[in-house]
Amino acid sequence: MNTAKIDLHLHLDGSIDIDWAYKTAKRENNCTLDFDQFYQSLYPAFVNRQLSIKKFDLTCALLQSEQALVESSYLLGKRLAESGMIYAEIRFASQQHCQKGLTQKQAVQAVCYGLKQVEKQYPDIDLKVIDCMMHKSDSAKANEKENLETIEVVKELIGEKTVVGLDLAGYENNCELMEYKPLFDKATEYGIPFTIHAGEMGNGMNVVTALSFNPERIGHGINCVDDEKWFKAAIESGKVFEVCLSSNCKDYNYISHPVRKMIDNGIKVAICCDNMMFSRTFMQREHQLLKDMAISEKTLMQCNYNAIDGAFCDEQIKEKLRYKLKQLEL
Repeated sequence: MNTAKIDLHLHLDGSIDIDWAYKTAKRENNCTLDFDQFYQSLYPAFVNRQLSIKKFDLTCALLQSEQALVESSYLLGKRLAESGMIYAEIRFASQQHCQKGLTQKQAVQAVCYGLKQVEKQYPDIDLKVIDCMMHKSDSAKANEKENLETIEVVKELIGEKTVVGLDLAGYENNCELMEYKPLFDKATEYGIPFTIHAGEMGNGMNVVTALSFNPERIGHGINCVDDEKWFKAAIESGKVFEVCLSSNCKDYNYISHPVRKMIDNGIKVAICCDNMMFSRTFMQREHQLLKDMAISEKTLMQCNYNAIDGAFCDEQIKEKLRYKLKQLEL
């Protein structure tokens, strides 16, 4: 059974098509590297997670025009559709794509347009967009203006059905997560669903802090297992945790990943890819790795249902997705 059907945590800039990226680098950035050199430039051997975040600067530099955003989102959506997936929420930070004159709104609209073209061509998949606010400094004030603009753009576009929510991404340890509370208060005031990167690179206490903002979901959250109180808070929250196996496995030691502990203790886990290119993975591979860890197909299918419960789409789409999953189980 192909249980790889839904992805709630998938970064556009971490999942671009490598051949497209090379052609775009030559077309728009005057890249003089040959393909092998370009490929290696995207997989530098950084020594820690803080520095590894900088690899996204390389891909964001390719995504500074409407054409590039439309093409990259279309190719990603097309790949998901052709692999048999039925729903995905693609996230990116619109404020990272304004270096050559685009506004945040134009960047979001370009990604939406690319995904809508996929839905016209492949009607069995629904594709949505999450816009990310960013950790960018040791103070949330450093890019507060840009983050507030992100919220306003989502507020404006969310009624068009493709944009569905907000996130906070970037290097989690830049500053105290609590500094971002006013932004999430604003999102709550506007009725915008949101998820938060927490407890991935940073202390698991960030999961507890993020939960205090009342998000619909938690991005990653795996370090909550490091302390009994944090873990209890995660379990009792009832929130969906977007767990990304390959991107959070040190030295590819998959068996050390806490996903089984999280599932066995009742956390509502949704299996996600995070970054298909940087992690050199895709959803079917993630599910197979979990099967190799003796996680059953039944459990993986339940992870799909968890994802539907936590998805930011409307209830009509959720019912359609549940029906499709039921058909697979017959």
